Amino acid sequence: MTKTDIKCVICAAQTEEAKDLVVTSTVQGREIVITGLTGTRCPECGEQYVDAKSSRKALEIANKFRKPAIVFKRKVTVSGGRRVIGIPEEIDRALGKKENVDLWLEGNKIVAEIY
Repeated sequence: MTKTDIKCVICAAQTEEAKDLVVTSTVQGREIVITGLTGTRCPECGEQYVDAKSSRKALEIANKFRKPAIVFKRKVTVSGGRRVIGIPEEIDRALGKKENVDLWLEGNKIVAEIY
């Protein structure tokens, strides 16, 4: 293992490069284990520090386990030559009947931010 310039915040020992870090996290009540991460590890106490690339990877994986509290299924209809999706009354009430919306695509999802 290669020494790094990072000192352990627990015991102040010099950390070493690591390519086999494992992070355990809880996402919405479910425990997930993410393996194959890189960063540094303290040879004295075992404290590990995930690098920026692996941190992004871990966050991306954890986000896949997040699920919305409520999902409404709706049919897309056509009105006046345009595709229309009805907003469920429960969501309309929760949002306070706001009228402005920003829409964008995330992969195959349409995301709406209503304000």
